Amino acid sequence: DDHPSSDDNVTGPPEIKPWDPAVAAVQEFPITTYQPVYFLAESLQDAKQKMRQYCEDLPRPFFATYNAQNDTVHIDRPVKRTVGVPSRQDNTGVTG
Repeated sequence: DDHPSSDDNVTGPPEIKPWDPAVAAVQEFPITTYQPVYFLAESLQDAKQKMRQYCEDLPRPFFATYNAQNDTVHIDRPVKRTVGVPSRQDNTGVTG
């Protein structure tokens, strides 16, 4: 049974890869066809453990904590945006 697709160049079943969050994070997915790759974990516990480890290994230039009593987030140091910094911003919130 062929994998349905709106693109005639893509046929056959999707590729199934072992669940690896680092690989999944950089996997490209076309937006005009059905998903060509699926990630399969051995179990829900396996998926959670691998995702937690992946998140633990992410670089964190700051640490945020949530205070439920006053519904605020505390950040332990100033945050410097390095991606998506607007060149200028007027009082309407429109960047350009």
